[in-house]
Amino acid sequence: MRSELALHGGEKTAHEPFPPWPLFSERTLQDIQEPLKTGRVASWAGPRCAELESRWAAWIGAPFAVSCSSCTAALHMALLALGVGAGDEVILPSHTFASTALAVLHAGAVPVFCDVASDQTIDPRAIEPLVTPRSRALIAVHLYGIVCDMERIVAVARRVGLSVIEDCAQCVGGELSGGKAGTLADAGCFSFSQGKHVSAGGEGGMVVTGSEQIARSCRTLRDYGREQEGQGRAAHVRVGFNYRLTEMQAIVATNELARLDSWNLPRRQGYARIYDHAFGQLPGVLALPLNTPARRNAYWKYPLQLDRAKLSCDVEEIRSAIVAEGVPESGIPWPESYDEPVFKERAACRCPNAEALRARTVVLPLHPTWEKSHAEVCVAAVKKVLRAYRR
Repeated sequence: MRSELALHGGEKTAHEPFPPWPLFSERTLQDIQEPLKTGRVASWAGPRCAELESRWAAWIGAPFAVSCSSCTAALHMALLALGVGAGDEVILPSHTFASTALAVLHAGAVPVFCDVASDQTIDPRAIEPLVTPRSRALIAVHLYGIVCDMERIVAVARRVGLSVIEDCAQCVGGELSGGKAGTLADAGCFSFSQGKHVSAGGEGGMVVTGSEQIARSCRTLRDYGREQEGQGRAAHVRVGFNYRLTEMQAIVATNELARLDSWNLPRRQGYARIYDHAFGQLPGVLALPLNTPARRNAYWKYPLQLDRAKLSCDVEEIRSAIVAEGVPESGIPWPESYDEPVFKERAACRCPNAEALRARTVVLPLHPTWEKSHAEVCVAAVKKVLRAYRR
């Protein structure tokens, strides 16, 4: 049966390339000409960044939104605004892209890596044992669009005196009991980079918060540490950075936000339902991505957990076979953070649940540029591969 696989010379399941993501709104090509023609391209020279902040805050249901150059910058600003500094410890999952922990280093603090639960997000039960007198904050990462168990996480954090930041780089539109991801803690940080739900044309980010003080600190940090002193004069009141977004990036992101609820998220959710229906009872599948009425998944990607006991090969061969079928399976595109060279001397730990997830997870895309037929081709390819490697 394995001879049928494209990996071993058989015919591919997918014969045509998949539509790419991102694909920008048509109106963006026209709107973006305005700042280029007027020369008002910087955030301080035009209205578009402020407009994006206002629209983002209204959409997410937060009093304040502060745009910036990346999610890494957003995390860095949020940490500093919450008072995290040299020698402090910040608890966060190892099972995510390294930028989350790099932001902790930027703040002068020490990342303390926490294991994850079977849903791929930080395990609330594993947090408290990591708390020390130096612990200052916790970052919860809504990985793949899966909303963390924020009620339990925030309860633990409040009990032990930690501030909480949400890393929503992969979770635009996820919800917990009706509240949007990013509004469930002290601050939420978003990414507008190349492949995220909302792209600002390559890079960009946003901090949202209910705290006027945090918002003011982030605005100051973003702009060289400057604050207005009246009469139009700005003074540098602290060490700051150039983390500003441009007017062109703001236009791109604003136009993507405008079709997020009407086009982007519904299509992602629809393709996830196709996957759920196809894989829910499929031999060789252990678990689907968590999505419940209370914890609504934003579906940046679709991590499918395999039952290795029912398969005759490891997950790397499964991934290779799926890709050979012409399906864009990405695997987990990063190592555990503590295995990155920059952290090895700073974090001598292992997270066994995270490593077990890595050994059994394949990651499927579900881009809004697709049609139903593209998701169905992915399903056919996964079924073909799992059938071939079934014990």
